[in-house]
Amino acid sequence: MEGEAIRCAHRERAYAMKKHHATRLHYDLRLEWNGVLLSWALPEGPSCHAGELRRAIEMRDHRSEYLLFEGLHTTGPIMLWDRGTWEPHPESDDIERGLREGVLEFTLRGEKLKGDWTLTRMNSARNASRTIWTLCKQDDSFVDGRADKGILEEQANSVSTGRTMEEIVRDWTNPKDSHYRQAKFFE
Repeated sequence: MEGEAIRCAHRERAYAMKKHHATRLHYDLRLEWNGVLLSWALPEGPSCHAGELRRAIEMRDHRSEYLLFEGLHTTGPIMLWDRGTWEPHPESDDIERGLREGVLEFTLRGEKLKGDWTLTRMNSARNASRTIWTLCKQDDSFVDGRADKGILEEQANSVSTGRTMEEIVRDWTNPKDSHYRQAKFFE
């Protein structure tokens, strides 16, 4: 509870980036706000290159209890790829207005992703089933200027356990471990 009080005093909220292999591999951005996790699916994952836009599909809000979940879900294996805190920039301090107007600028203090980012809602077709945003890394001291492998390849494993997706599936499908892990998660 003490960590939560410190985060609130600094206007920081919990953040997570999940690696999720559902119909296809993608990443899920989760930003804690107002008792829920705001959620976007990133088909290509985040990029640490300044100005590189990544499509972010708005998803329904998730319960905050699932922030740190890692394991096998009915939709497929989920890895806790990154975790930390986030803080809106002063111009995005009114998060509700930013979401309504379609621009949210924030700072991530993750174990892998750091620095300034912007979510911008695109003008989606009226018949689109989900609202499309873009996620973009702002130019700051945490930009990755290299042309070789990106952070998704270099730091592919779980931030909490170090496991690969295959190891997560294996560990959750092992009968004696899966019951224990599920019971532990819901305690």
